[in-house]
Amino acid sequence: MVVRVKKALAFLLIITVLSAGCLGGTQTVTTTITEIQNHTLTVTHTFTETVTETHTKVKVIEPEINVTELIENLSLCVSKLSELNSTLEKTEAELGSIRGKYASCLLQLETGNKTDVELLTEKEYYYAVLDAINHASESVYVMMFSMKYDPADSFDWANDLIRALAEAEKRGVSVHVLLEDSSDINQAAYDYLKANGVDVSFDSPETTLHAKVVVIDGKIVFLWSHNWSESALYWNHEVSIKIVSEDLAQSLINYFWSIR
Repeated sequence: MVVRVKKALAFLLIITVLSAGCLGGTQTVTTTITEIQNHTLTVTHTFTETVTETHTKVKVIEPEINVTELIENLSLCVSKLSELNSTLEKTEAELGSIRGKYASCLLQLETGNKTDVELLTEKEYYYAVLDAINHASESVYVMMFSMKYDPADSFDWANDLIRALAEAEKRGVSVHVLLEDSSDINQAAYDYLKANGVDVSFDSPETTLHAKVVVIDGKIVFLWSHNWSESALYWNHEVSIKIVSEDLAQSLINYFWSIR
């Protein structure tokens, strides 16, 4: 009888262990035989369970990126930036032009009233006056004490200056000449200029025109000691000056007409 009880107990233990494995988790089974009496078996089971927590991972779904739209927006930004750069370059160019004009204006203001004086000694006067007459574009005024024209002398520098006046008149320059009338030396120059359409006249017999003045285009002035004669232009020790001054030029032109 006792053997049957032991077999039954062993079977019960096996069932209990298997049941614990099927339930999952961790279980501890304690079986206590409290009484075997009158063929009655009393079994007390004590279960110890270990509860395992299960953590659920939540997946966050990020929004999808529209690559096409992103590329379009980027292209638009690049286009706008290119337009801005183009506008900036154009503005800088205009600003540079304005700055250039402003600097030029300042230079004109600074030099407009500036008097440029050049000393001309001896033969320097001839070359400077001849060049100025040949490049005159508006007007030439001459007041001369002695103007000797000698067409028979091929080397006479005075002839070159007098003929340059006639050529200037022919190309449309307004040429005006005033000569001293007390000397017969000036008659040949007077006749030649008059024959070539130059506005030429003598000074009043009551006065002596001793000036040696040439005014070109209302801004270039030659004056001082040089007469227009071979001796004065080539042989003598003479000193004159070239002055670039519109104010002085206008004053001498006014003086020319006042004694004309």
